[in-house]
Amino acid sequence: MEISTKLFNQKAVKQFSQMNEDIQNLQNRVATGKNILRASDDPVAAVNLSVAKEQRALVERFEKNAASAHQTLTLTDGALQQAVNVVTRISELAIQAGNDTYGIQDRKAIETEVDELTNVLVSIANTRDSSGQSIFAGYKTDVDAFKVHLDGEITYQGDTGQRTLQLSENMPVTSSLDGANAFMRVETPNGSLSVFDMLRSAKNAISSAASAHKQATATGSALVEFTLPRDPIGWSLSITGSQGSADISADISNGNLGDLVTAINAQTSFTGISAATNADGALELTENFNGEIKITDVEIDGVDFAEGEVEYFANFTSYDGTGEVVGEIRKLTDTDQIVGTSVKNLSATISHISSQMAFVGAQINKVDSQSLVLAERKITVDEKISEIGDADLTELVTQLKSLILNRDAAQQAFVKIGQQSLFDFLR
Repeated sequence: MEISTKLFNQKAVKQFSQMNEDIQNLQNRVATGKNILRASDDPVAAVNLSVAKEQRALVERFEKNAASAHQTLTLTDGALQQAVNVVTRISELAIQAGNDTYGIQDRKAIETEVDELTNVLVSIANTRDSSGQSIFAGYKTDVDAFKVHLDGEITYQGDTGQRTLQLSENMPVTSSLDGANAFMRVETPNGSLSVFDMLRSAKNAISSAASAHKQATATGSALVEFTLPRDPIGWSLSITGSQGSADISADISNGNLGDLVTAINAQTSFTGISAATNADGALELTENFNGEIKITDVEIDGVDFAEGEVEYFANFTSYDGTGEVVGEIRKLTDTDQIVGTSVKNLSATISHISSQMAFVGAQINKVDSQSLVLAERKITVDEKISEIGDADLTELVTQLKSLILNRDAAQQAFVKIGQQSLFDFLR
């Protein structure tokens, strides 16, 4: 009979089954390159691997936030730069409008360009990102930040919310700029005004400059009617007659042109022009040699034309020898001052938008810096995952070959022993 028992066979089968399972496990590890296929392979290492993978997933979320923030902030920075360019151009146009060489039609053309540039600025302020969200509307990303009404008024429709994103466990970054801060809160000597208020003021100033002049001429005689302020306002001008020119400076106040008359008459010997006031309180100029009367370089001190409305001026009327009006009435005022305050306000606007750009730029730098940190952090986590989870293929292959060799030898021994009988042992 063969030397074979049920117990012996069961034990052998169990042993070969375990060896085949071990071989299969090693083969799977070699095929996948992973050291841990199941938590039971190494419970402690499996826990550490799970923690490391969670860290990588967290870093990847931070990286995604950084990319999103960088995209929005870069778009915002570009929009603000465009806004600065628009306001700078309007400032240049306002300065041009104050030039006496520009006629009415020239200034009308400037007004038209200012209107077009204002529309461009509204479009910039309503910029949307690639997902269709309004970048300057605060939390109300589904609406245009600014609305142009039928009367031309421009209002803000967003809120003051500024979105944030996490770049690490304890590092948030402001990823958006609301339109209220960007365009509605420019500090001026007249209080906080919107960028669009400034543009409207500039247009009004240009319009006023179109009807105002710094110089006028007449032959023989002229009548000058001043708007008379309550408090003294300093006027200066150059007056030229047949005998020459003189610079005149005097304070004009309510019902009193006396200082101006005195100042002009003090220069009569140099100009040939004498001055007096008529019964209506207007200034009468007479060229004693019936020559040309010319007034140039009108300037007014301490006048604020922020809204472009000409408050203080003088109507210059030319008369002939019979007292008849000759030519058109010219409004004399300080055209430099008409646009001067607007130019200052536009400069304040540029400074304000530039400060907002500086804030956005600081956030971009923050994102860029943290992105480098996240990249290094991700490398460290990946190295940890690789250290724990990646298999040493050389070692695994060696173990696999050894295990297969041992299994095959055991199988051969089992077959040989299973074929023997009692008589084989009694020989």
